[in-house]
Amino acid sequence: MTEAENRKAVRRAFLKFYRQWPTFGDDSDERAFAEWQALQPEERQAADAMLPGFLAFEAMNGRTVKFAASTYLREKRWTAVPEGMEGAGGSVIAATFGKAWMAERFARLGEPCARLPALTRFQELEIAEGRADRKALWRERMAKMGWTSVNAMNDQAVRFPGKGMRVSGEIALLGADFEAVRVGGDQWAAWEAEHAARGWPFLPEMGRVEWVYFPPLGAGTPGEALETFFGKLDRAKQLEAAQ
Repeated sequence: MTEAENRKAVRRAFLKFYRQWPTFGDDSDERAFAEWQALQPEERQAADAMLPGFLAFEAMNGRTVKFAASTYLREKRWTAVPEGMEGAGGSVIAATFGKAWMAERFARLGEPCARLPALTRFQELEIAEGRADRKALWRERMAKMGWTSVNAMNDQAVRFPGKGMRVSGEIALLGADFEAVRVGGDQWAAWEAEHAARGWPFLPEMGRVEWVYFPPLGAGTPGEALETFFGKLDRAKQLEAAQ
């Protein structure tokens, strides 16, 4: 390939990338192309391949991309997208108890509780005679029957811990900022209590697993962290519906 042909190829690759940029048409083509040329070939490829994932990640976090394409290229902002994510529409294999696996788990827990059968006559008698608490019985029933797909994830995690599961790229992005929580520690206990309060099934016996990923608490509570997570999940669904 001659030098002239190489320049044309670089320009064509740039235009393919640039036409996907949200502010295309209002942006500076010259500045963006200058930054594109300053990148190594593999960086240009990554900048283009990761752009859909980057835009989805920004949208999930409630951020509108208004800055120039040159900024994205100069600051190499595609590196904020989790490794291995080539666009938001693909799928990935999520390691058991890893970030993406836990994001999928919480996404499923965010669905409405399944319709539950009525309490048994024996349970009603126990309640009437003061030997059982109605709310506690319902929470127990919810944990066992309300989110069967989550219980299935727990079962697979115990029986086939190395198998993992396939999740969408959007879910993987949602779990990108999850933080590691030590099994049996204070934060672990706080998350277990949050699950119990909501009637959710908690994680199974962890065996030798020492760390599991949860939405970041910051200085807040598990409930506040979940509110943030479900807000991002809703925005991701809206983004998908708009495409």
